Amino acid sequence: MRRHLPQALFEDLPFGEDPWRLVAAGGVLARPQLPPVMALGNGFIGVRGPGDKPGAPRVYLNGVYERVPIPYHEAAFGYARESDTRLAVADATRPGISVDGEGEAVLVRAELDMARGGRIETVEIGGVTLTIETLVSMHRPGIVALRIAAPADVAGRIQVVPHVSPPPDAGEETAGTAHAPDPTDPTYDPRLAPGFVESPWRAVSAEAGDGFARRVDRLAASGFTVAALAALAPVAIRDGRALFDMIVSYAATRDDTAPIEARAALAHAQAAGFDALAREQADWFAAHWEASAIALPAAPRAEQAVRHALFELVQAAGRDGRTSIGAKGQTGEGYEGHVFWDADLYVLPVFAFTRPDIARAMLAWRIAGLEAARENARAMGQRRGALYPWRTIGGRECSSFFPAGSAQYHINADIAFALQTYVEATGDRTILTEGGAAMLVETARIWLEIGFHDPARGDAFIINRVTGPDEYSAIVDNNLYTNMMAARHLRFAAREGATAGLVDAQEAARMRRAADMMLLPHDAARGIYLQDEGFFGKQPWPFEATPRSAYPLLLHHHPLLIYRHQVAKQADAVLAIALMPERFDADTRRRMLDAYEAVTVHDSTLSASAFATAAARCGEGARAAEYWRVAALTDLADLFGNSDHGLHMAALAGSWSALVMGFAGLHVEGERLCFDPLPLPGSGPCSFTVAFRGSRIAVTIEAAQARYALEDGDPVALRHGGTDAVLGPQPLRMPLA
Repeated sequence: MRRHLPQALFEDLPFGEDPWRLVAAGGVLARPQLPPVMALGNGFIGVRGPGDKPGAPRVYLNGVYERVPIPYHEAAFGYARESDTRLAVADATRPGISVDGEGEAVLVRAELDMARGGRIETVEIGGVTLTIETLVSMHRPGIVALRIAAPADVAGRIQVVPHVSPPPDAGEETAGTAHAPDPTDPTYDPRLAPGFVESPWRAVSAEAGDGFARRVDRLAASGFTVAALAALAPVAIRDGRALFDMIVSYAATRDDTAPIEARAALAHAQAAGFDALAREQADWFAAHWEASAIALPAAPRAEQAVRHALFELVQAAGRDGRTSIGAKGQTGEGYEGHVFWDADLYVLPVFAFTRPDIARAMLAWRIAGLEAARENARAMGQRRGALYPWRTIGGRECSSFFPAGSAQYHINADIAFALQTYVEATGDRTILTEGGAAMLVETARIWLEIGFHDPARGDAFIINRVTGPDEYSAIVDNNLYTNMMAARHLRFAAREGATAGLVDAQEAARMRRAADMMLLPHDAARGIYLQDEGFFGKQPWPFEATPRSAYPLLLHHHPLLIYRHQVAKQADAVLAIALMPERFDADTRRRMLDAYEAVTVHDSTLSASAFATAAARCGEGARAAEYWRVAALTDLADLFGNSDHGLHMAALAGSWSALVMGFAGLHVEGERLCFDPLPLPGSGPCSFTVAFRGSRIAVTIEAAQARYALEDGDPVALRHGGTDAVLGPQPLRMPLA
């Protein structure tokens, strides 16, 4: 029984049928998801699309945050004392535009061009129709470029003035005021960033002149200085159009160099000009789509949805090793801009098989946080090892609610899973010598710290009092997902740690023994593995007596009430099936899928893609497709009613992984790239491109066969179902089982 799964149909999408662009007009322009859905970014800058109220937060910088004290009335040792909170920065991307002195603009049309990496807005001002083309340069991290175009014969009536508005709620000379959300408000949503009674921004300088504007602000606690500059080029008349080009430059540092960096970047971009920047952008995305191709020719709206997911993911992910990808990217206020485990487990595997350079940069960011993870482990009472924070930006734990936060020790294994996925997909072992092996070993030591061999249970290795990915079951004993991932982590660490000389033979043996003796709770009567030892011993949730308006449960019921019941936000036992299907026989997978589907309410946007992948691995195409549609349409259709807070990056990633790792069954066995394909019901052929060990492979799954073609690189050892082959210059066609 699929409980409270939103209805999701691609034909209901309102953005047209072009798989390369989203087009919004009429009533669609008022939909709350439009600003994040049409967001642009480059891994550093994120700019929301049209539709927000004037003055609303709009521009975010990846990795720029303020340190905010966490107040507790009843604190305890080891609690996080401060949180990283990402804040919107000054907005230099909206110049003042007027026609005959009239400045009120009416948005007529908005188009997101995913092929070329830009957005075009059509507005009417004073009876004149103008277009505003915007790009956030993928080549130049600090640069945003705009072109305002109008008919040439009205050029003299138009005035464009660069403008840099202050950060939201920040005054020119002193901090402004913002109001914290009221926790007693029935609409209070803890997933949103908290408000500030007093803005943490301090204005350093602001000035404007003929054709330019600049502003510098500083965050007092974190020390970030943000410089925003905008400069207008002289109007040009070309092909019957008047062109007003404006270049915007952002820089953020923890010293006084931000204005210098912003000016230098602006000068280089001005010298290139808008046309050159647009060509750079188009070339960058042409190469990106060659590496990240996706095609569903019989279902253009489905193709549009998955391409949009890949488009927003690559715009949100840090590519410099100094940042990663937050749960909302740089598209909104949700979750305070924090990076969670889904960056490693959901997003990174997508890049490992499409853009390995980005996956490597995300791992480099984790490696750089190892010392902070060691400190976090000590705060949590572990004498050895490292424990990565549940939510963070700067590297320190920011979770103030440990039952559903810091207790999720599985984050260590998720990071190890990401590292192993990257190494298997790329063959790049240099990441291990550059800190990856040390991170792997230190995080694995935590399991030996918090677990133990229980003589009363045949020396089984026990891990008590942790929380798995299902946050509706907190502080449990022997969570299946945690224990299975920990065993995988320990084996990987024992092997690679010994190779790197970071563990001796005795410690490696302890790791392997713990992995081999790991307790995996099993219910013989049901013929399934238990999500945790007490899960099915709890009182069933009263589903029939719970009105639809009382979901998601986390917004309407005290956590303790939820913890006492047999209900899952997202069944992490199903996630274990999706990630490690080889650990379960086919009948057990199906029984588990049925058992956990009956008690899962899918209040997490991470849930649908895991169920889709697990169902596909069970050979149940129709069930998998239903869940896949939910993952793919989470934001485009605003299925959960909160996409205006920012896009759900894990759901976006899940729409791709459910296709490629679910329906196509992509996985790696030793040196082989393996597939177990299943047709995608109702969507016709599905084609995609993956990277493997330096080669690029095009895959097409049809109703009766799969086709594999080597597009670039050396021949690849390939396994289709149980058939081994070598993919060389000649494509391979293999029948589906």
